[in-house]
Amino acid sequence: MKHIVKILEPTDLWYLQNNINKETNKYYHPTKHIPFVQQLEITLENSGVIIQKGALHSCLGQLTHGVYKTDNRLKDMWVSLTTDADYNAPIYKGTGVVHLEPRQKGYFLHYAPIGLSNSEQWELDDGVFQFCSDNVVLGTKRLKLRQMVGSSDGKWRIALRSLPGQNARVVVGTTAPAKIVELRRGETLMADYDMVKGFTNGIEEEYRKLGHFGKGGGEGYVWVYRGEGKLLVSEMDGMGLG
Repeated sequence: MKHIVKILEPTDLWYLQNNINKETNKYYHPTKHIPFVQQLEITLENSGVIIQKGALHSCLGQLTHGVYKTDNRLKDMWVSLTTDADYNAPIYKGTGVVHLEPRQKGYFLHYAPIGLSNSEQWELDDGVFQFCSDNVVLGTKRLKLRQMVGSSDGKWRIALRSLPGQNARVVVGTTAPAKIVELRRGETLMADYDMVKGFTNGIEEEYRKLGHFGKGGGEGYVWVYRGEGKLLVSEMDGMGLG
């Protein structure tokens, strides 16, 4: 499973009909909106992909269509009720190309691939998951009360792991660029905003107050991460630089 992100622009005829000089005003015009779109293309070679329900734009090739299932249908329904992942999400298998629905300018995402090894489980913020290989098991993780207060994820987050003995791949999308950093034993990550979009098992997340009555920094409530594992970090989230 491979993917590329394409930015599609209007045709030359569109520029001519709207009286816009393509060479000088390709990315910006002071009075007219130039409609760029972002589209994600997934290439399959004897493999499979699970996408969000309603995310398909088109597909071409020797592909078969199915529905995501685990050995526990009630669990699938529970995942759909508690997160944004639908329990009857479509699966495409075979050899060909799958295109996802295009995103208009202003709603572009930054996509980041995550490899799932046999021993890893990722816990992701709701809305971050985009698609994955067909050997991923979708589940949920209940949040503690303080975590619910500090985030907009409700009571649950999506949890992903690969089938036993297999390596899987997940692609996530964030409004600002994200990267994977490794937290070593004895290290702590502290942030005054929702900087971390996901983490692996072995990481402990806490939303707590930093200091009391003006002591200890006076930052109020902060996110604190300890343990040993990987973090999906979006440092520029909230800066308006996405």
